[in-house]
Order: sequence, then structure tokens, then C-alpha cells
Amino acid sequence: MSDDAGVGKAGSGVWDGLSFAVKGDKGTATEDGWLNDVMAPGAGVGGRFELDPESAQSIVEKANWAALELQRQAQKALALTNTQPPADDPGSRSFNEVGLTLLRLGADHIHAEWLQHRELAEKLAKALDVYKQSDEQAGTDVENAGGDTSGGGMI
Repeated sequence: MSDDAGVGKAGSGVWDGLSFAVKGDKGTATEDGWLNDVMAPGAGVGGRFELDPESAQSIVEKANWAALELQRQAQKALALTNTQPPADDPGSRSFNEVGLTLLRLGADHIHAEWLQHRELAEKLAKALDVYKQSDEQAGTDVENAGGDTSGGGMI
């Protein structure tokens, strides 16, 4: 990639100004932990996306899939930047260098998109993990208290 690839773009804070929150029956979880309800329900929060757990999971899966595809494309695009001129003469070398410049720009762009999708998946997955961990902790607490976790027992 070129030396200025992604400067001020992807991977350097595209999602930094935003937070993702998973909101459900248990409350609202972000990648940094649980939020206390400080706003009325339905009130907009600048810079925060609130999603239900199912939507969050779906977006994480799609962003991971897109990141994997973009990573494959970035590797192929980078390989194209090694294209050699058809002949070792000044015209072929000059023409090839123009093409390589464009290929490098394209490879940098695909790499930047890959970083954006990967970062989106990571941030949202962290919030989803915080939300899911409360389910696991509740199950452990019930078990430790001698309760039935089969779903059919009486506590």
C-alpha cells in the first residue's frame, strides 16, 4: 500500500465518534459496559446507535462477512500492483507505471473499506458480548443457588 494509505480515513477512527448499544429487556449494553437509563425511552442519543440483540447479531455477521470478502479483494488488488511491463522499453515502463499508480490507489481504497467493516464488527460485537454475558451470569447464579436450569423445574 502507499505510504498515505488510509490517512484520515479508514482504520483511524471512522467509528470513534460513535458507540453501539444493544438494548433489550435487560437494559442497554455498550462495548464499555452497561448504561444507566439517564434518558427517557425513545429519546435520541447523539453518536449512539441502539439495536435489539437480534439486529446487532445480524449486523455483526454481515460486517464480518463483508470484511472477509474485502480482505480477499484487498490481497488480490495488492498482487496486481506487481504487474510488470510487457517490454523493457521506455514507453512500456512509463505506461505500466501509470497503471500501477491507479492499481495502488484501488488497493488502498479496498484496504480502507476492509478496515472500516472490521472495526464496525468489532465494536458492535463488544456491545453484544456485554449484553450476552448477563445471560450467562444469570444462569451461573441460578445453578450456584441450587436452582434448576432445565427450564422446567421450579425454583
